Amino acid sequence: MHSPALAAPQLSALPGHWLRLDAGGRVLGADAALLARLGRSGSAEGQPFGSWLTPASSVLWVTALWPALASQGRLMEVLIDLAVQTAGPAEGWPALSSWVARTDDGVPSFVGLLMPGQERKRLLAELRLARDSLESMPGAVLQIQADAGGRLHFPYASSQLLDLFGVTPLQALSAPQRLLDALAPASRAALERTVAEALATDLARWMVVLTPRGHPERRVELAARRAAQPTLWHGVLTDVSERESLQHELRQRAETDALTRLPNRPALLAHIRQRLDAGQPFALLFMDCDRFKQINDSLGHDAGDELLRHLAQRLRHGLRPADALMSVSPEVPASVAARLGGDEFVVLADGVADAAAASAIADRLVLAMARPYTLRGMELVASVSVGMVMAEPGSTAEQLMRDADTAMYEAKRRSRGGWVLFEPEMHQRVARSLALEGDLRQALQAGQVRAAFQPIIEIASGRVVGMEALARWHHPVRGEVPPAQFIPVAEESGLIVELGEAMLRTACTRFAGWRQQGLRLPARLSVNLSRAQLSDRNLPARLGELLAECGLPCSALQLEVTESMAMAMGDASARPLLLALRALGVQLSLDDFGTGHSSLAALQHLPVQQVKIDRAFVQEIETSAYHRALVQAALQVAKALSLEVVAEGVETAAQARLLAELGCTRAQGWLYARALEADAVAGFLASEVPRVLGDQHP
Repeated sequence: MHSPALAAPQLSALPGHWLRLDAGGRVLGADAALLARLGRSGSAEGQPFGSWLTPASSVLWVTALWPALASQGRLMEVLIDLAVQTAGPAEGWPALSSWVARTDDGVPSFVGLLMPGQERKRLLAELRLARDSLESMPGAVLQIQADAGGRLHFPYASSQLLDLFGVTPLQALSAPQRLLDALAPASRAALERTVAEALATDLARWMVVLTPRGHPERRVELAARRAAQPTLWHGVLTDVSERESLQHELRQRAETDALTRLPNRPALLAHIRQRLDAGQPFALLFMDCDRFKQINDSLGHDAGDELLRHLAQRLRHGLRPADALMSVSPEVPASVAARLGGDEFVVLADGVADAAAASAIADRLVLAMARPYTLRGMELVASVSVGMVMAEPGSTAEQLMRDADTAMYEAKRRSRGGWVLFEPEMHQRVARSLALEGDLRQALQAGQVRAAFQPIIEIASGRVVGMEALARWHHPVRGEVPPAQFIPVAEESGLIVELGEAMLRTACTRFAGWRQQGLRLPARLSVNLSRAQLSDRNLPARLGELLAECGLPCSALQLEVTESMAMAMGDASARPLLLALRALGVQLSLDDFGTGHSSLAALQHLPVQQVKIDRAFVQEIETSAYHRALVQAALQVAKALSLEVVAEGVETAAQARLLAELGCTRAQGWLYARALEADAVAGFLASEVPRVLGDQHP
């Protein structure tokens, strides 16, 4: 007896065919498409389902599948072959079936959903394609799911991710926590914290950077996006180790001086601002190498670079361990030695709260930097001048740098190779210097700087044997500005080149005009050269053009260079220029002789015809045996080298007489005349006032 026909189950939303069996395993109903596919016509009710199968599947159904379904009420994804009725032998039609017990209308039955084998193959192919697509993505793919307790699970992890974290597929399936264990503890905590925040704030996208356990150099960036399920995210991991390494290298390059590997100006300013924000005490020491330009010009730029590297190394070692390695707090970096550029260095002395402690550091660094350096097989001394400032509440990094720089220039002005603590009055001096620089610039443009002429006298006869042109400046408001004030300003500002050119042209034009007027002039006119002029390779050519334009023979001009400049003239660039000037016919004189470090030894290497003994020795010649001995030694060396000698700053007849006794034949100074205005030169030359030793006229 058959059961009444039952309504079709509501399976239309699912793909495939349906089949319904009664409690004895007989067919109760099937969808028409399935019956047509199997070639069964008419009523199929009451037929044992095993008879619908191929022999092999029928045996499997009767012996294993049906007993399991009857007892368990469920079978999932069972592969069977249905028999297709054809004119010839039956053919198998593979189908993937899933079975579940039903009790609709009070009638126990079993419903099966059958999916054709071809559809299964298509779905499997699509699944493989999707999996292959995931595996081929440029990055490791991961699914992250949080359970009700907040624990993380990973439903899917691509092979790239497993390789990245050193986890096998079997380990990932059997123990999902292995992926969490593969992270460094800090990274695992960061991932769990990020997911918890995403759940709490309903965040759809998030990103976190992770580090695998045991590989601190590796950095992976996980970018996740929420799926339709609110506790599931799809993530892509990208190895950013190389990118972060490159970014770190770029930051290092941007913040590091390439030559010395010290922090540069931007990095130093950042360190200063960090200290100021943290309210920590510190001192700033701004230092400049006193002889760098001289060494760089004389030995070449390679030697200069080597010296800078030595200076940087001594700075590193000169900071005490607490300065260099310790930090007041983890947020505040340790003390810093930085190079700003050129030969300027800055030390940020950390934790220094008073001037006494800063002074001790300055003393130590000045002594360390003053030790001799070995460059190109030579032992050289290159001291530093240091300006120091203490950090004050309310200061800015730029203000502190400016104040330390100001103090450094004050240290150079007072005495090189030392340090000076900044004082507010220094700003006023700098402001005055800047104002004077602006006025001097305008004066040069307006031709207000003039030449005055001081005669050089033969001591024995009183005859005028030379004249030195000296720069003079009458300011419309300040009045007469001493050369000791405006010459240093011109040198620091770069106006010295323009000033030197103006003096050369003015003095030569005046001297040539007097010659044409028939005045009884000395044979030579002396004009001072600046260091900047002497570094100009075109100086001989331009000087020759100027003398030709003025109508003045080259032999009538004598150029004076200071001894400190001459000490930097032994290299391959300056000495040829001096020789070119000599070849032009111009005479050369070494000014301020005696103030350098190697004066007597340097004379034999310099192509000069005259030396001028500095006024500091002449002033002490009557009272100091030491100064008399130095003057006498200079005279003896000059005589041996057939050089003229002129004593500067002679103010008394006693000084002139003692110089004559020592063998000095020429002198200049207030004893004979101050610097004369151009209009007074003719009268002085025509004067009958005696200028011999026996006369007492000033």
